[in-house]
Amino acid sequence: MDRRIVPMRLRSRVIRRIAGLITRLLDHQVLKGAFADITEHEIMDMCLLLPDTLMTETSVIQLQSDDPIMVVGDIFGQYGHLVRLFNHYGHPPGQKYLFLGNYINQGPRSIETVALLFAYKVKYPKDIFLLRGKHECERLAEIYGLYDECVKRFSRRIFQAIVQVFPYLPCVAIIDNRIFCVHSGLSPMFSQYEVTGIKALRKFIRKYITLPSESSTNRLISHLVWSDPEESINLWDQNPAGLGYLYGAKVVEEFCERFEIQQIIRSSDVIQSGYEFFTCPKLLTVFSAPDYMDIYENDACLVFLFRVYKHSEIRGQLNVVSPIIRLRNKPTMRMNISLSSFPIEFGSGLTEEEHQLVRWPGNP
Repeated sequence: MDRRIVPMRLRSRVIRRIAGLITRLLDHQVLKGAFADITEHEIMDMCLLLPDTLMTETSVIQLQSDDPIMVVGDIFGQYGHLVRLFNHYGHPPGQKYLFLGNYINQGPRSIETVALLFAYKVKYPKDIFLLRGKHECERLAEIYGLYDECVKRFSRRIFQAIVQVFPYLPCVAIIDNRIFCVHSGLSPMFSQYEVTGIKALRKFIRKYITLPSESSTNRLISHLVWSDPEESINLWDQNPAGLGYLYGAKVVEEFCERFEIQQIIRSSDVIQSGYEFFTCPKLLTVFSAPDYMDIYENDACLVFLFRVYKHSEIRGQLNVVSPIIRLRNKPTMRMNISLSSFPIEFGSGLTEEEHQLVRWPGNP
């Protein structure tokens, strides 16, 4: 896939205007339901810049928890909730974020959602990281909402500009060589090729996923964004979705042992409580779109990773986001969510003591 050379003058102009774009995206009226004051051309210009920014990374990102990291699951175009979460936990660069994909479709504001995330990525590339989800592909974007939203509000051109960014998105993030973050699943390729050790894992992923790559034509990407955990099996089975595989608890155990992984964090599935530990608790699923599609009345969850001291062990906290249903469709600046937190013990899930709800004032 060829990428266009961006003239330096255009690059400088777009970067200068990013701050103004972010301000308009965060306007109070937008939070209350109005469309953001954005133009087709400024979104297209920003999308033209993004491949250069993303190509400074690789298909697998290596992160350190020296600064606390907030891991966010599926958003699905629920822009109002995204902004409220930023307002509560902090906007980049004040808080570092790792998103696990599925930014678009289903929800009402996919354009604003990707516009804000892309703008933050251009302005603060070391403070926000965007992994690829299964919906970050042209085919699903055409079917499940982004295309219709783009054509209704602007034109097909903005749709093409947005989806041309997706092949540049990385697929995996590894934090402190211990936390493996991915949109959805594992791959049998890791054991088939007898890969062992975290360095070899990074090298393997980078070898088989060179950016840009389409999820529809790259086997390893399709495994990472489509494969799902399944409690009724131990090893591998065909995925009824037709892409990727189903994998069981033994696969998770062997993966973590082979690569010395303490915790796998994934998204991809709607979880009523916002989070769920697998049969093997070394795999944690988080879903970050509260009251999904204004139907499910589900909680959402984000994972906060931090160190108490510089050289101490990485610690985790589940930040649970509960929707206030009576405020579901009201155009209001009020928080239509409530927030609470649980500490977690990596690799073993929540302990009995840690199941007791702890309210944390302000930012974690």
